[in-house]
Amino acid sequence: MTSIRYIICDLDGVVWNGDSFIEGSVEAITQLQRGGASVWFVTNNSNKPPSHYVQRLSDAGVDQAHQLLTSAQAAATLIESDERVLICAGPGVEQAVSEAGGAPIPNTEDAVGERIDAVIVGLHIEFDYPRLDRAARAVRSGARLIGTNSDTTFPTATGEAPGGGAILAAVEAATGREALLAGKPHAPMAAAVAERVGPEFLPENAVMIGDRYSTDGRFAAELGCRFIAVSSGVKPDDEDVVVWKRVPCLADAAQHVVGDC
Repeated sequence: MTSIRYIICDLDGVVWNGDSFIEGSVEAITQLQRGGASVWFVTNNSNKPPSHYVQRLSDAGVDQAHQLLTSAQAAATLIESDERVLICAGPGVEQAVSEAGGAPIPNTEDAVGERIDAVIVGLHIEFDYPRLDRAARAVRSGARLIGTNSDTTFPTATGEAPGGGAILAAVEAATGREALLAGKPHAPMAAAVAERVGPEFLPENAVMIGDRYSTDGRFAAELGCRFIAVSSGVKPDDEDVVVWKRVPCLADAAQHVVGDC
């Protein structure tokens, strides 16, 4: 079997649930890194800027926590420089658009009547009817509709909560338009991973560890690597996904992987 050099690791439901780290997850990451694997964190949670997740991992003792990509960053690769982008999402998307050279337009009353080239929809804790109305009007007026991801829920310590995909579904329903999707399991995120990791990245040397089959499992297929499914997050939701190993949590996944590093 080809040795494993790269671990592509989900965060929500794998490393933590809500505010709580899953037992043994930090130690498992350390074990993988000491075993010779390069661990990359890839999350569909676009709400916060990458620095938030990096700091959280670093504070818990994770090395190389900056090796991280969010669906907000993937979505920002789909806009052109100087495009005006209505932000129907959290601050993570606003920052990513700004860093990509776009002009983020806050989804407030001031956006009414503005020229909007694209609308990016992601997890947005303050989402409400007026924001839905403004996003829908911009799309119906010709703005491209981009979704950070289609995950309708995400795991928390108290169960699954509505995700960015649920908000995106409302905008799609209100406009009759289908969004271009950026995060896992779609090509923009796969391209972003390949670019960040570098030309030495080979799918046969990589493993994706995640909880959501329709997202993480299909992302492994998009990358061309193997998929380890953990049961510490959401329930299996796609029976057609090819699973290399099924384990309870990241700590168990690390036990399987280290011997192959």
